[in-house]
Amino acid sequence: MLTSSGAASAADAPGLPKHVTALSWNVCGGYEGCVEWNKPQWKVDQVVKAVKDDPSVAVVMLQEVCLGLHAEPLQEALGDGWQVQFRAAPVVPVHDGQVEGPTTDKKGLENVHACLSDKRGLAPEATPSPLLGDDEQGNDQRAQVGGKRDVAGVLVAMKKLPGSELHPVNMSFVGDMRQGAACIKDTGNLLFACSSHFLNKGADKSEASRTASARNFRDQTVHLQAQGYRTIIGGDLNARPDSKPLQPLYDGNFEADVNLQRSTHPEGKLDHIFFSDYGWDLVGASVEYPGIVEGLPGLFTIQRFGVPLSDHWMLKGTVEPVSGW
Repeated sequence: MLTSSGAASAADAPGLPKHVTALSWNVCGGYEGCVEWNKPQWKVDQVVKAVKDDPSVAVVMLQEVCLGLHAEPLQEALGDGWQVQFRAAPVVPVHDGQVEGPTTDKKGLENVHACLSDKRGLAPEATPSPLLGDDEQGNDQRAQVGGKRDVAGVLVAMKKLPGSELHPVNMSFVGDMRQGAACIKDTGNLLFACSSHFLNKGADKSEASRTASARNFRDQTVHLQAQGYRTIIGGDLNARPDSKPLQPLYDGNFEADVNLQRSTHPEGKLDHIFFSDYGWDLVGASVEYPGIVEGLPGLFTIQRFGVPLSDHWMLKGTVEPVSGW
């Protein structure tokens, strides 16, 4: 269970601006079959553009990213004013002797997914990436991953606000330690954010894994809410609004686009941002179509013919900090 190490009160959040925006996007960057899989910098540039275009963005949640192709370049591009935390995705056996995701290695839980888009052939470095960390259950991905950069997973990035004291920490879901989230605590402003990627419906036909993941996600997050933390959690949860797998997350949280629920994928709305009932009032949400960068099609082409940078669209949600429940 994640624990609080902050000393500030819930009302004492000196660095939170009037509006706080979070964005979530599955960039589809780890597979060779992804749209523009061999243009990782285009995907990173789109995130940087979204941050620069909207100064209220304080949390970024990305899925299907690679440590060396996306996470580390994003940290470099955002600079010292941001902190990025990466969680490699452990291999998950599913059915018929197969595994979920691109990795075909079936040796065990110590293995994490390879980034098949990373064709650089880099030898592992002596020092693990500074964007890797451990969780409070004692699972240290620096030991799992070592100095490799060609691994795939999720990331969360948090802006350094006035008074921030940022502490990256991964979350493992106690119901299935292979599932979890990349998280960052701001103990100065009592802000907590996580990015996760639940199993898809093909790998979780009974919905048991996604339901357990949502329950664990909710329980660990609400534990921090009880300590006075405002929380922002989400990602590609591979389930539609109000479906059985997501039901636990509606207890103590509300969706950024509760009044819209627009599609974020050709199959419907699969991406979600949940804000804690505690400490936030909803301002609004939007779905955006990444791809408006130099050399890529304009917005009309994107809306008519599809998104050129991913099979998912970017979800943004904005809230206003308030005191009390």
